[in-house]
Amino acid sequence: MFNSSRSFVLALLSLALAAVILLADSAHAAPFRSVHAVAHSHNTHDRPAQNGTQPAKRYDGARFTYYDAGQNACGSVDSDSAYIIALSPALYNNGEHCYKQVTLQYNGKQVQATVTDECPGCSDSQADLSRPLFAALAPLDQGVIYGQWWFD
Repeated sequence: MFNSSRSFVLALLSLALAAVILLADSAHAAPFRSVHAVAHSHNTHDRPAQNGTQPAKRYDGARFTYYDAGQNACGSVDSDSAYIIALSPALYNNGEHCYKQVTLQYNGKQVQATVTDECPGCSDSQADLSRPLFAALAPLDQGVIYGQWWFD
């Protein structure tokens, strides 16, 4: 009786360990791409348009995370070195902004990027950035930063 109980416990522990390893491995592949249950309120401001036609909307306090870019929602494949932004479903709006340029700002740094993807777990002005784009603004180990962005 003792041997079968011990075997059962060892098998159970082995399964639990395997599950933990699988979860840790999948979290490592794209550590900050997840469905966000908490909505953040974001301020938007009008900024003068550079071409003088109409003001451009600026999204302040936007939550930026990063992900591994590749096949995108706009129908192409992004390179590992591309500066890509994935917008929330509301702003992506079925591809309305595909291949449009945006400017992101964080901690005194400004970087241009291209919209090519949708972030299903993002709400409002939250966005997922490709790894190189995030790294141009902050170290990857920060994981989450809050900044501004706007369409050029």
